[in-house]
Amino acid sequence: MTHPTRFMRNILADPGDDEPRLQYANWLDGCGNPLGEFIRLQCTFARTHAAPPSLYDERREQELLAKFRSVWSQSMTGCVEWGSFRRGFIEEVSLTDRQLIRNANELFHLAPVRDMHLKTDGRRLDNLLRVRNLRHTIFLDVSAQGLGDDGIARLAEAPLLEHVHGLNLGSCHLGDDGLEVLADSPHLEALRELYLNDNPITDDGVRQFVMSPIAERLNVLDMRSTRITDESVAILRHVLEWKVLV
Repeated sequence: MTHPTRFMRNILADPGDDEPRLQYANWLDGCGNPLGEFIRLQCTFARTHAAPPSLYDERREQELLAKFRSVWSQSMTGCVEWGSFRRGFIEEVSLTDRQLIRNANELFHLAPVRDMHLKTDGRRLDNLLRVRNLRHTIFLDVSAQGLGDDGIARLAEAPLLEHVHGLNLGSCHLGDDGLEVLADSPHLEALRELYLNDNPITDDGVRQFVMSPIAERLNVLDMRSTRITDESVAILRHVLEWKVLV
């Protein structure tokens, strides 16, 4: 399904704002399009201070999704392996690096994508380019891909990282050398969450990392199940206070 540009422009400009979505939902209601009801239901569910949804509303959401998912996600066919709806639109996707390299600009034009699970062997990561007209940041999950330090080095060169506020590199075989290269990346100005759990990082890597500008900007750093000692935990907590998970 292709959405009218006059509505989609405002939705893409501020994916965190419900109002442009609800304005579009009202217009869809006038056209007799059930997507309007679906958007309204999911926006209501997503409000953190809203009352728990009724059983009827939950069932209705699932009925609409089961009946119309293929229609509503048709424009994304070939761009992603799967997509998950939030607040009426596909916001979470899984795709290969080839799909992302080929379709990045189209993908972010079609949907307000905010969470991306990337499948890659690491060899093409430096080809992930900056996306034209992308105004919001995303969470990039590259966990459990076995990239190693060489793959991380390629990722550090990717201009796409300029759009990333959260990066999951858990279980990527990332060592001290890879961490140092990542910290030197010129594309991580927006990074605020970094997940490095389940990697062979040692105290040496931490000592280098805490001196980088990236460390000071982080709101969350996950270092659980690494090889660091209590000494490094103390250093990290001194720099990041209690924003570090160990």
